[in-house]
Amino acid sequence: MSRWRISKGQAVDLQEWALEESGTKKFLDSLPELPKKGKIKPGLYVSYEIDELELDGGIDWPDVGIAMVYAILQDGKREYLGEVRAYNWEAIWLSTNEYDEVDDAGEWWRCVKEDYEKLKKSDMK
Repeated sequence: MSRWRISKGQAVDLQEWALEESGTKKFLDSLPELPKKGKIKPGLYVSYEIDELELDGGIDWPDVGIAMVYAILQDGKREYLGEVRAYNWEAIWLSTNEYDEVDDAGEWWRCVKEDYEKLKKSDMK
């Protein structure tokens, strides 16, 4: 264990902080959580699962994936659409497939929804 590791409990606290501070909570609250098993209906889902491998930053504090948004397509395939990442209660990144960093939650959510609509249209062909 390195000195730059955070605990799972600290990661959950970081998650709660980042969702509120970034403004993404209100958008993500409208989505169902991605089930861990079983057949999943097509749609837009959020995962709040924290990857324990990300809790150790090695030479610096870790930046942790706080929430990931996925599309489930008609064939059951899961497609990544975007995520919220946080670093040490100092910085938050909103990213999508197309953009590494989006400035605000409203713009990020618009990009995620547009990407989802494109995927739905291509999935129907």
